[in-house]
Amino acid sequence: MGVGLFLGGYYQGTKQNQDSVIERALNQEIEDGTEDAIGTEASTTPSSPRPSQSVELEDDKRIPKNVENLRELLYRAQSESNPILRYASFAKALENLNDNNLEEVLETFETMPFGFEHMQEYRMLLYAWAQFDPINAIEYCNRRASGMGAGFATAGVLEGWASRDPLQAKAWVERPENAGLDKIYNFGLVRGWASRDLNAASDYVFSLEGGKEVEKLVGILTEEVNKQGFATATNWAESLTEEQFKESAFSSLSKRHSRDNPKKMARWLEAHAEENYAIQAMDNLGKRWSETDPEAAINYFADLPPGKGQEMGIKSVVGNWAKEDPLAAGEWLNEREAGPELDSALSVYASAVSRKDGAAAMEWAISISDEKLQESTIRKVGQEWYRQDKDSVETWLPESGLSQGMQKVIRNPPKKNWWQSISER
Repeated sequence: MGVGLFLGGYYQGTKQNQDSVIERALNQEIEDGTEDAIGTEASTTPSSPRPSQSVELEDDKRIPKNVENLRELLYRAQSESNPILRYASFAKALENLNDNNLEEVLETFETMPFGFEHMQEYRMLLYAWAQFDPINAIEYCNRRASGMGAGFATAGVLEGWASRDPLQAKAWVERPENAGLDKIYNFGLVRGWASRDLNAASDYVFSLEGGKEVEKLVGILTEEVNKQGFATATNWAESLTEEQFKESAFSSLSKRHSRDNPKKMARWLEAHAEENYAIQAMDNLGKRWSETDPEAAINYFADLPPGKGQEMGIKSVVGNWAKEDPLAAGEWLNEREAGPELDSALSVYASAVSRKDGAAAMEWAISISDEKLQESTIRKVGQEWYRQDKDSVETWLPESGLSQGMQKVIRNPPKKNWWQSISER
């Protein structure tokens, strides 16, 4: 997901760790809510309908069309499990939010936790509130949460505020007391501003000094330009003169289009294949295209001019391909001439294969020519092999030629957490 209202729930922050947490949050990819939908766990109880069955809502659970009492509408919306009806009802209740009915609305929101699980409802509330009283909306965020949680919620207020009065919202962000959290506030400011005046929002972003956070703001601008069509968006990205901004725009567009329109994205990127600003975009294209057609993707990258863009694209394709069809991916690698440009692909292939065949994966790891990459891959593959077949590794290690230090590391693989186990599938 892009940076949303809250990032992983709310964070009870303290000043001393605020900067480091902000940096980690800004560097975290959000594939994107704009990219990948958040999954929900399906029920496996006997009462759950089979996929072929139609699900009819009971009449008494539907949101009545003629509900006029705002409090009743909101309470009924909270209990609604159908997401379409739920969010439609919240939108209906909040579309005419004003000073007169604010207290009534807040009374019902107090019953919902101020966190990730109700992100969309609170985003609607704060956006609507910002249209007439943004300062009190910000104070509300600070009462309901602290630290990073309040910061991301405030960004939701600023999105609504900037869509109405961007200069006033900008002035508030630039107050001295907001230093530090202004990096987070800018996400809401720029998103709202760009929806109203893209050129002015762009001028603001390009005037900022910073690193990754500014690149992510360029990504927000790119999302807004993309609404005008692919041709307009790609022309805009090509027109950027600062390489870091250009890289961000290319990366954002490749994330947006590579899964559903990989061939269109590939045709556009081909002319930029040897440029540094297109490397991340090539990586994105490889990852997403290989999810549906790895052979077409690998053939495309194999035909590109040698360089970092080609290398990263091949690496990304092989990483996914090896999970689905390791034999085919291995045959393709065997047909390629060995060399440094293939090392990244060999590394991800060895890592993927190690989850099923540690001994074979180790042979691939040893074939890597770059010393540092070879060492890190041997360590990772060796530890995975050790988890699966300790006895075989103990037999192999004394004859492996590896240092005593490396052998010790392989014999002590760290325990995987739940997320690592899932993401490696």
